[in-house]
Amino acid sequence: MRIGVVGYHNSLPLHHGLKDQLPEAELVYENPSRVAEMLNAEELDVGLVPVASVATHPDWGVVPGLGIACRGAVRSVLLLSDKPQTEIHTLVTDPASKTSNVLAKIWLEAQQPFSIEVKSGSRQWRDRLKAGDATLLIGDEALFLEDPPATVIDLGQAWWDWTALPFVFAVWAGPKASDEALIQGLHRVYEKNQDKLSELAHLAEPKDATRREKVETYLAQSIRYQLGESEEAGLRCYFERGHHVLDVTPRGAHHVSVI
Repeated sequence: MRIGVVGYHNSLPLHHGLKDQLPEAELVYENPSRVAEMLNAEELDVGLVPVASVATHPDWGVVPGLGIACRGAVRSVLLLSDKPQTEIHTLVTDPASKTSNVLAKIWLEAQQPFSIEVKSGSRQWRDRLKAGDATLLIGDEALFLEDPPATVIDLGQAWWDWTALPFVFAVWAGPKASDEALIQGLHRVYEKNQDKLSELAHLAEPKDATRREKVETYLAQSIRYQLGESEEAGLRCYFERGHHVLDVTPRGAHHVSVI
């Protein structure tokens, strides 16, 4: 079993100790978009992938009950701009995650009476910001953002304020996601890790106590790993509001369920 793992701090509770539960598994560490690309190329059997990528792959199953979600501020998915929100006309995407790019576009277009032009961007967020009015920043770099621009919008909070629903960013998915041993192994991993967030924070940031404390608070308060009916409703809402950007019909992602 080839498993794609995202190396961000927020995924640690989902994969730390995974080899102990599934010793035969081969773990590959990449960013979310790259994991999705490797699944599409049949280089992986399952991976932690952005939900936007799962929407366009009806052949991928989803491991039920686990993922990366939030209810309100997420702190690691940020919309950045040197301009006020009302003056944002162009969005330069973060190549690391399709889900957050789509979220930013549909949220911005819901707030103002004009379309948002989307451009592809490089890996450096400051370079992306020079190429357009706004850009996305996700993951650990967003969590520890220094010298932020004038406008910083937490998209987890923005989604909550807009819909009053949780937002699901990523799930375990792939052509072998229905494997029972895999499902049980992934759930055991989280069960063992959910009470070890301080230990995981130390593992993530062993040398810096301030950063370590920030990670522990983030894992405990900002991220939700167990997905239920509310998260399912949030996911349905995202697909319905973003179907035109995702290039699926409003209910074309009906195969994606997290429960």
